[in-house]
Amino acid sequence: MSTFKIEGAKIVDWLIPEFNWEALDFTRSKEVFEKLMSTDQLGSEFSDYIKKRRPRIGFHKQYKSGGGWTFFGNITLSPGDDPFDPYVLSLIIHETFHLSQSIAMRLSMQGELRAWQYQKRTYPHIASTRGNEIGTKDEAYGRGKETKEFWEELARLSPDSRDDLEKARTVMQNISKGYRSDSLPLYPLPQEIVFCLKQGKIKDVIDVIRKLVIAASDG
Repeated sequence: MSTFKIEGAKIVDWLIPEFNWEALDFTRSKEVFEKLMSTDQLGSEFSDYIKKRRPRIGFHKQYKSGGGWTFFGNITLSPGDDPFDPYVLSLIIHETFHLSQSIAMRLSMQGELRAWQYQKRTYPHIASTRGNEIGTKDEAYGRGKETKEFWEELARLSPDSRDDLEKARTVMQNISKGYRSDSLPLYPLPQEIVFCLKQGKIKDVIDVIRKLVIAASDG
C-alpha cells in the first residue's frame, strides 16, 4: 500500500473512528450517563448536551490522550477501559464538555484548558472516595504519582490569556506525559490565523495548520 493511502487511511480513522470502533453496549452506555446525570453538580453544560444529543461511546485506540470526541458527536475510550471507573468517567465528562463546544474551540488550547478545568471541578463528585480531588493518591491521575499540584496550577490559569495558555501546554504534559498540547493553536484556528496575520507572522500561520494536520495523521 502506498504511503499516500496509508496516511489517508489514518486521517479517515481519526475523522471517523466509528468506522473502526467497538461500540459500548447500549444498556451499559445508558447506565453510564444515568450515573453521571444523577450527579447534579456537573452543571447544565453537561446535562443539557446529554439530554439533547445522547452521544454514543465506543472503544478505539487512542494516541497520546485518554479519550476523544468525534465529529459525529460521540465519545471514544481506550480498549479495555471500564466506563464506570472514576478515571474513565472523568474522561467522559471531559469529552462531553468538548462536544458542547464548537469544533474550532475543541481544537485549541483555549478549549482544552476549559475542558480540563471542568474535569477538575467536577471530579470530587465521581471520585472513588467522594470529595477527593483529581490527582490525589488512589484517584484519577494520582495512581502511581500524584499530580494534584499540576491540576491546581491549571485551575489558576485563564483561558483568555495567551501567556496562560502557553503555560497550560507544559502543565498538561506534566499531568499526562506525551499529551499533544503542543499541536494545538492557542485560540480557535480562525482567531489564531487572524492574530498571526496582524502580527505579520505568515510562517506561524503555516506552522499552526501543519501541526494540526500532523497530529491528525499521527493519530
